[in-house]
Amino acid sequence: MSRGSQILIIVLLLAVLALGAAILIRGSQSARDPSHVLVYAPCGMTSPIGAAVGAFRRAHPDINLEVKYDNAVVLMREIRRGDRPDVFMSPGELEMRQLVEEGFVAGDTVRDFGTLDLVVFAPKTTPNLNTIQDLTKPHIKRIALAHPDYNSVGYYGKKALEALGLWDSLADKIFLREYPLEAVTMVTDGDVEAGITYLTCPLDTAPEKASKSSVRIVAALPRDAYPPVRCQVGLLQWSEGRSAVQTFAEFMLSDEAQQTISANGLLPIEETR
Repeated sequence: MSRGSQILIIVLLLAVLALGAAILIRGSQSARDPSHVLVYAPCGMTSPIGAAVGAFRRAHPDINLEVKYDNAVVLMREIRRGDRPDVFMSPGELEMRQLVEEGFVAGDTVRDFGTLDLVVFAPKTTPNLNTIQDLTKPHIKRIALAHPDYNSVGYYGKKALEALGLWDSLADKIFLREYPLEAVTMVTDGDVEAGITYLTCPLDTAPEKASKSSVRIVAALPRDAYPPVRCQVGLLQWSEGRSAVQTFAEFMLSDEAQQTISANGLLPIEETR
C-alpha cells in the first residue's frame, strides 16, 4: 500500500471518529430528560441565586432544576472540555462574552439579571487606609485583584483604576490571582494590605468563604469609573430551543426573582446604569 493510500485511510478514520463523537453528543442531548435543567452558576453568588432557584422550584415543581456552583473560570473550563450544562450564569459580562465568542452560548439569549458595586476593602489591621487614593501610600505594598483577563471583577476593577488614573502607579503593587476567591482570601488572611472585589460578592453572599469580621470596607469605587457590572444569564447553544431551559432564564428576569435576589445581596437589573 502506498504512503498516499495510508494517509487517506487515516484521514477517513479520523473523519468517522469525529462524526461518531458528534452523533453521540447529539444523541445524549436528545435523550436528556426534557424537564431537567442544569445550570452552571458562580459560587460567589450562591445566596441570591440559591434564593431565586428556591422560588423557581416552588413555582415550577414539574421542572427538575439542578445547579452547579463553582468559580466562573472553572465552569468555563469544564464547558470547553465537554461538559454540557443548559444555562450559564456569569458574574459579569467578560465571562459570558468569551463563551459567546467561542460559540458555546447563544448570543441572542444573553440577558442581564442583576448588578454589583465594586469596593476597596482591607484587613482591619491595615492602618491609614481610608480612601481610594490612600492605595498609593508607601505602606500599602500589596493589593489583591482577580486577573482582569479571566474574571469580570478584575476586568471592572482595572477599568476603574485606569479611569481614576491609578492603574499605572499601582501596577507594581497589584497581585493578580486566577480566581476572585484567591484575591479575597489574601485580604482576609492579612497577606496583603488591600484588595478590590464586589461589595456583596463574596463579602456578604458567601460568608463561609470570607470572614467579614477580619475585613472592612475602605471605599466604594465610583460607579462612573467603570462599565456597568452586568450579571448575566445565557443559554448554551445545544439547549436554546428547550422549553424548560427558557422558562428558567425568563424567570430570572421576573419581578419575583428580582425581588428575591435583591433581598439576598444582589442589586436588581434596574440598578444597572
